[in-house]
Amino acid sequence: MQEITSKNNELIKNISKLKEKKYRDIENKIILEGYKVFLEAEKCNLKIDKILTTTKILKSLNLRKYSDKLILISEEVCKKLSSSVTSQNFFAVIEKPKNKVTNSNFLILDNIQDPQNLGAIIRTSVATNILDIYCINCVDEYNEKVIRASMGNVFKVNINHIAVEDLERICENATIYSANMNGENLFKTEKPKTKFGLILGNEGNGVSKDVEKFASNIISIPMQNEVESLNVAVSMSKIAYYLSK
Repeated sequence: MQEITSKNNELIKNISKLKEKKYRDIENKIILEGYKVFLEAEKCNLKIDKILTTTKILKSLNLRKYSDKLILISEEVCKKLSSSVTSQNFFAVIEKPKNKVTNSNFLILDNIQDPQNLGAIIRTSVATNILDIYCINCVDEYNEKVIRASMGNVFKVNINHIAVEDLERICENATIYSANMNGENLFKTEKPKTKFGLILGNEGNGVSKDVEKFASNIISIPMQNEVESLNVAVSMSKIAYYLSK
């Protein structure tokens, strides 16, 4: 079994580059941190390229079937690869998943920039069986913070990066809702009888006019005590559960 103790090792440098989107795109690979996230990737039958961990962690896990992919690393190397203050000392390099055909209800995300928001949205979308997500100028879904916030559920959805012009085709034959503070009360809105799409906008500016025009239903969550709006991931969860029920 290969063992690497130096953070300046060439292989470690190359793996560390996968923390940047441009290298993920070039290599068509992702770096994962944490055993729980790795298990979600494994459940989705994603191709495992390498597993890197310490001797201490390895002793507590059953990874025999990956013996040819295992690399033992030092805690110094863990710090180099980790994106967290405290490393979990377990990493995996996997190939990017391929999209599947689902024809499910879908989300349209307009300029979502906070990786933790995107991760939370993805986690809820899986829980509500909304498996197709269309992103317009959003943060990369394989950003380590997105993966962590989604608890690995990012591997269970189809994420497509699109232009506004693509929405005419995507929204055809579906009931489209868009979240807006000035919209109709969500809980008085008729629930969809067929396939639906939900549009959510940027954390600060909401849904752009160019995107919102594709919606036939503008909805809002009623607020009390002069609260103007909710976090976009929280809003998505309330709307998604209501529409999907």
